[in-house]
Amino acid sequence: MQTCTRATAHAQINKPLLLGETQRAISSLTEGQLKLEYVGPDRFITENLRSDEYECGQLLSAKDPGSTAEESAHCLFQILGEREVTVETSGYPEVDDPVDPARSLSRKDLIKQPTIFLGCILLLNILLAITAILGKESKLALAMIFFIKSKDFLSSIISPAGLILSKAYHVMRPLKTPTQRWILSLIPAYSESEEQIVKTIFSLRDNGTAPHRQVMVVILDGQPRDIQGNMTRVTRILRIIAGFMEDVPVIVLEKLKNSGKKDSLILCHDLFNYTRSNAPLYTKLLRDELWTSVLPGLLEGKMGQKFDMVFCTDADSTIHKGALAKLTNALSNNQDAIAACGLILVELEPGYEWSVWNLYQQFQYTFGQYVRRRAEHYIGKVTCLPGCTTMISVSEGMGGAIQKYAEPVTGALVLSHQVQYLGTDRRLTYSMLSQGKHLRTLFIPNAVSETVAPQSLQHYLSQRRRWGSNAYFNNYFYLGGEKMIFITRVAACIEVVRLSLVYYRVLNTILFIRRLTLGVSITKLIPMLIIGQLPSVWFFCSVIIEDQLRQRAHKLVIGFCINKCISPIMSIIILTKVATNLGSQGDIGDVWRDCFFSAGSSR
Repeated sequence: MQTCTRATAHAQINKPLLLGETQRAISSLTEGQLKLEYVGPDRFITENLRSDEYECGQLLSAKDPGSTAEESAHCLFQILGEREVTVETSGYPEVDDPVDPARSLSRKDLIKQPTIFLGCILLLNILLAITAILGKESKLALAMIFFIKSKDFLSSIISPAGLILSKAYHVMRPLKTPTQRWILSLIPAYSESEEQIVKTIFSLRDNGTAPHRQVMVVILDGQPRDIQGNMTRVTRILRIIAGFMEDVPVIVLEKLKNSGKKDSLILCHDLFNYTRSNAPLYTKLLRDELWTSVLPGLLEGKMGQKFDMVFCTDADSTIHKGALAKLTNALSNNQDAIAACGLILVELEPGYEWSVWNLYQQFQYTFGQYVRRRAEHYIGKVTCLPGCTTMISVSEGMGGAIQKYAEPVTGALVLSHQVQYLGTDRRLTYSMLSQGKHLRTLFIPNAVSETVAPQSLQHYLSQRRRWGSNAYFNNYFYLGGEKMIFITRVAACIEVVRLSLVYYRVLNTILFIRRLTLGVSITKLIPMLIIGQLPSVWFFCSVIIEDQLRQRAHKLVIGFCINKCISPIMSIIILTKVATNLGSQGDIGDVWRDCFFSAGSSR
């Protein structure tokens, strides 16, 4: 029998609105009326609660606010008596449990394929190393170095050229201020505290979104918090709680178990963006419930038939004032843009302003964004939209993107399982861009956010193993995937080669230093120095130009020096971890099954 948690001013269902396998419940509540519906293996309950019975629930709460789920359930079902209805008369159909279509990789697959992959990487590096050592000034080695560095070199040309041309274009054709847009701000939370979540909500409220309006959705991933206790007015409680924190409309979705951030993203887009064609029935029923019963009352009929944007952030990120409006305006002024991301900086917490880890990672973050991501922006194909500050358009293309992002892998290739089940930001970006060559993803550097960086070697390597895996293996799909433009494929090819040849690159750096000590002619080194150092020159030009970087200039110079000293050894360690952990980060089939049968998605 379905149970209820302790009542406050309303009853509350102790299972989420959407559950996997045989546990599914949907509940709607307004003062004086309770609609309690439970789908189990054999029955469904729907009842109305009279005003005197509703007051009984309030009295129970006042008398014993710590009452257990069983006591609250007993109270409710005493009130409801024996008035039960069947599944057939409830209005919601009973459906079979979802079948898992994903292929489970065998132990042989998980040993054989990664071994072959790592063997190929090592063999390629060894052959090139032999060529570099024995061939002395081999043209092949020189050509390989130029190819590896060509992406950053070209990016450092595209970025300033694009910046100048775009400034000139907008002088002649100023951007129009878009009309009011409705933004849904998603805050997925797992380990974050209640205080962090509430702080994020109010920071987004005070972000200066005018003329745009926003509604916030908090998805609690398996660890309940009392977000409702911070609300000044509650309009609806299901296992979904809808209400206001002062003047901020907030919806809280609570899942029974931790199914991961990816599951929360899929659930959010299924409910508030265009629905994918194969969305499960209970997701569609939940969407209908939200749009017909929850949102109209929450927004008092002020919004139209859909949101315009979905903003994705993390509960532990700090969003600078005005960032949401800048991202919204950028999307509104570009009809082909499907998403836009902002600039991410390392948050310099009190006492850690001069932390070596912060200095090192601050340089890495900003260099990658101002040299590589900015160039991708001018091409219109940013290949990784970070989850802590990304605005996504509500558009038909997102239905197909989420379908690709959520689909199970039925093939035997370990690489496909790796990127689909363990990737988040970069995989979602690829899924978006694969919906059409005309679609654009943007980078808006004046939309700033800050995030806390790892402060230990173990934490750093763990994070970079995940990031490195997602970056490296997703580039194979950018190289050979559907509907990618030519320049994106070329850039992905360069990245695959660059990351695969880490061992060779470190050896080549050592040989280069040795040649310098032997008094090689500087004229022979000029081409290599130009190609290798132009990206750094452009980055420090950006430090002078950009206000956010200029404020951190002294720290970025120190970070640059630290990076030059330790990045070779870090690169070797990270690639080794990525290659040796291919397919072994837990049972990657179980990751998908958790999502498939989870309370969040019921995929």
